[in-house]
Amino acid sequence: MPRTASPARPSTARGRSRVDSFEIISAPPRHPVGRVLGLLIRLRVELFVLTLSLTVWIALTPDHVTGADGAPVAVPGTGLDLAARASVCVGALMLLALLPWTRRFLFHRAQAVVTRHRLRQTLVECRVVNFSRACPLFLWSRPTRVGEVVWLFLRAGISPNDVAEQVEEIAAGCYAREARVTPWPSMTALVRVEVIRRDPLAPATIRSEVFRWAGGTGDDDGPWTDVPSPRPERPAREWPVPAPAPAVGDGPAAGRAGDWSDYV
Repeated sequence: MPRTASPARPSTARGRSRVDSFEIISAPPRHPVGRVLGLLIRLRVELFVLTLSLTVWIALTPDHVTGADGAPVAVPGTGLDLAARASVCVGALMLLALLPWTRRFLFHRAQAVVTRHRLRQTLVECRVVNFSRACPLFLWSRPTRVGEVVWLFLRAGISPNDVAEQVEEIAAGCYAREARVTPWPSMTALVRVEVIRRDPLAPATIRSEVFRWAGGTGDDDGPWTDVPSPRPERPAREWPVPAPAPAVGDGPAAGRAGDWSDYV
């Protein structure tokens, strides 16, 4: 029985499929201790507030001793009960929120912490990372008169231009009106990111007498205004209508005045 001939296989050159080349970059393995340490550094403010709150709550808790039946018994005069502790904590929070200087300090500090987290998330989403998929190091964030400032330390493989190209995304991600990126003159790896939220030179904060005089009043006792008031309407001025020239009358003078044939 004759053997069935198998179909001829295409040559390697002809059978090779043409595909675009690409490169797969895998992240290097990181030690779990390093990842946990980085998370603790990023959440240092939240952990400090939580630790301080727990410390105050435990300090106000009365001491307990073990009773005859083995159940804990509170020692009289060594602390506050649950209702009193809750009242003290709520009163302290209300006092911090009512005082203007403490309210502004806590609000601006909390906003700086939120800006730091939002900036890191924006840079990660915009792929401002190196080939090891590591984003810049966030050193410090603090509030300013116009917003917040975040200091970054760029890792190897990231340039200040990579961060500066994402200013619109940074402003949108931080809920701000503008963002600016300025590298440190003596060291390019240190970058200052300014998140602009307020304009201290807004028209509402500058009072000028030009608006008052533009309204046509010119008085110094009138109320301040941010926009020029309309000029008061004045009655239309009546201009005198000139009398019509008299017609040429009779007489030698009038006739000579109207006859130019003697002078031509």
